[in-house]
Amino acid sequence: MTTHPALPARLCSALLTALASLVLLAPAMAQPSVHVAFEPVRVCPARDGDTAPPDFAAADCETRSIHNVDPQGRHVWVRMRLPLAQTPGGEAGPLGLTVMGKMSSEVFINGSRIGSNGQPADTRAGEIVGRIDASLFVPHTLLRSGDNTVDIRMSAQHGFLRLASPIQAIMLGRYENPTRLMSTVYWPSLITFGVFLVGFVAFGALAWRNEDREASACLAAAAAFAGIQLLVESARGLVAYPYPFHDLRLVLITACAAGFSVSLLSVLLLRFTSLDWRSRCARLSLVGLVMAMVIAVTPGFDGKTAGVLLVAIVAGLGASAFWMAKRKPGASSVCALMLACLIAVLYSGSLFLNRWYFWASAGALAFLLYQQAQSLVRERQQRRLETRRALQLETALAQARQKSAPAQIQLVSAGRVDYVSTDAIVQLKAAGDYVELHFEDGAITLYTGTLAGLESELPPAFLRVHRSHIVNTLFVSALEREASGTGRLVLGNGTEVPVSRRIMPAVRNALAETGRAQ
Repeated sequence: MTTHPALPARLCSALLTALASLVLLAPAMAQPSVHVAFEPVRVCPARDGDTAPPDFAAADCETRSIHNVDPQGRHVWVRMRLPLAQTPGGEAGPLGLTVMGKMSSEVFINGSRIGSNGQPADTRAGEIVGRIDASLFVPHTLLRSGDNTVDIRMSAQHGFLRLASPIQAIMLGRYENPTRLMSTVYWPSLITFGVFLVGFVAFGALAWRNEDREASACLAAAAAFAGIQLLVESARGLVAYPYPFHDLRLVLITACAAGFSVSLLSVLLLRFTSLDWRSRCARLSLVGLVMAMVIAVTPGFDGKTAGVLLVAIVAGLGASAFWMAKRKPGASSVCALMLACLIAVLYSGSLFLNRWYFWASAGALAFLLYQQAQSLVRERQQRRLETRRALQLETALAQARQKSAPAQIQLVSAGRVDYVSTDAIVQLKAAGDYVELHFEDGAITLYTGTLAGLESELPPAFLRVHRSHIVNTLFVSALEREASGTGRLVLGNGTEVPVSRRIMPAVRNALAETGRAQ
């Protein structure tokens, strides 16, 4: 099956139009009203077997911000205030306390246990792993107007990373699945998954068919990295996964961002430079080294991922500005794209990573897909032109050889064998079980055989224009086309030879290569 390079561009354009209209719906997703527990909070050590909150005024307790509470490798109690202007009524619907963070937890409100997410413990073996996000039902009767106390026993004995802020939020609001709550954050980004899937398939197919294989393979890799990162990023809005998976999720997000960035930089180096693969790898390795240093020194995985992207954007911006100064075609568009991404990262913060990053990635891939399609169209046109020139040269050389050293063919007639020089033959015409040879001097000779049998022995200057006629293109004066679609060749001696409708285009092309079509 032949791949049409313009098809991916049209498909990508349609996808972007649909995406642009759908993104306008994103603000319509209403967030449920919530009450966030007031800070600061009190933190006390916990022990296995605790059935009630401890004395938070004890000397071994401390005051912290909720985002500085660290249950990783620890077992602690946390108390926070929850002030309510009035007691929520039953008409407000069921209430739930949503706990979002890397931990197992057990929750008490005003001294009454409302439930647990997993089971916290002193040790890894004793802990039952909880989900990253959980919502526990809160009876209205447990709440009072004014200050309420929320006590949470928590631990995080599993996982392989130590996060700077393992607890993201603790909220009281309408009781619902917290995964659904998170999906309102991620669903606008999920729309772009179609672009990444189309990009991966389209670029992968082009690479498989050896259409600018290296650049197409890099773009397919970029689409794959972006699609995987989108699914991993959105996992929190798709499934309530066990909290240890959160460490792997964060690592995958940063790794995919780095893979996507390096893949796109690879494409830019292929497109705007003539460096060999070793030189390109050296430059990409330097970018990768800077990314690794940023990851090592930046706290928090949002910061690490943003840092990786900033390194790639700055590298791409600097390189594209250099290429633009060198007047490289297309460099100005890339420079503008990189500048827009840099501004978006610096001014939109975490919203860029959760949403705009994927829209920007989809837009960049669509832009590069269009450029790649245009490049392949130009490349195919150039190939056809080169092929045509090669055929013209081959035909010209064959004709020159025929003039300087005419080929001879063996002809049999009435038991006699003759060797005839092909440069004297004007045309060959089928005549039943015989073949008529028309010579330059006007002589006509009948020989035993078929046109098909002689065709394979004739040099390239001879062209079959009809099932009953083969002509020597050296003697063609003109090709005339009839209204019916057929045509006729006019030879130098005034003879006209019919050309069948079926092979008329091929005859025109062949004669065009020899410069004899009119």
